[in-house]
Amino acid sequence: MKCSCVYIGDYDQPEFHRESLQKAIKSHRCDECGKIIKPGEKYEYSLGKWDGIFGYNKTCLDCLSIRNEFFCEGFFYGQMFKCLHEHLNEIYGQVSSDCLLALTPAAMTKICGLIDDIWEDKYDENP
Repeated sequence: MKCSCVYIGDYDQPEFHRESLQKAIKSHRCDECGKIIKPGEKYEYSLGKWDGIFGYNKTCLDCLSIRNEFFCEGFFYGQMFKCLHEHLNEIYGQVSSDCLLALTPAAMTKICGLIDDIWEDKYDENP
């Protein structure tokens, strides 16, 4: 079982969907965090058809690490951090260390930053 799973309630399956790891031959932007994926770096390229509309997404390996660890049953491209922040807030930022250790170092830093923000907000609310 995955740790700290984020469940998306209204997740519609695409009509078709294909994902593959690519090696960038030019710069791309991650659709989750906005990071520039530089030539030579690997990223996930996904292509599909959602609600009758064709689309594609590019995800850096750090965001892919987060998605693979936290999103157990579906997700929406481009909304990962919004959904994850809401989820971490609901569970008061309590995530097992095993879950964090499964992330890439940069992904772990991002998640720990989100958790720190949540703890600061909770502390400010309850002095």
